[in-house]
Amino acid sequence: MSQEGSVRRTPQEAADRANERIQGTFAGVLGMEFTLLSSDRVEATLKVRQEHKQPWGILHGGAVMTLADTVAGAGAYMNLARGQETVTVELKINLIGAVREGSIRAEAVPLHRGKTTSIWETRITDETGRLVAVSLSTHLVLDQKS
Repeated sequence: MSQEGSVRRTPQEAADRANERIQGTFAGVLGMEFTLLSSDRVEATLKVRQEHKQPWGILHGGAVMTLADTVAGAGAYMNLARGQETVTVELKINLIGAVREGSIRAEAVPLHRGKTTSIWETRITDETGRLVAVSLSTHLVLDQKS
């Protein structure tokens, strides 16, 4: 059972709720937007803004990595039982292509969902579908502290 409890939401309803929850957080400040959120796949977009760029006009790798970490972390969260939480303990990313304008899209899928860890692969593409980055992340499952 996911953290969503006994309330069944469609992936779009879950994404809408997640978009509300990230307001005021780092991902929200960046302008990230979930478009699909389920236990099997998470998708989100980020529109490139000037403040996301490094001094040479290219989208900063930190913005790309934040998007990758957030979508994979959301997927890990969707697979938790009530009373559990998750944190990223490892994130590796290969930045493959430069982006200067437009938006990027992330899609995260689970490679492993165990009792104590989950591993997610995230692919990030630009508006044309060109691969921009690939990340692999490990998420630790913890019991929530009171």
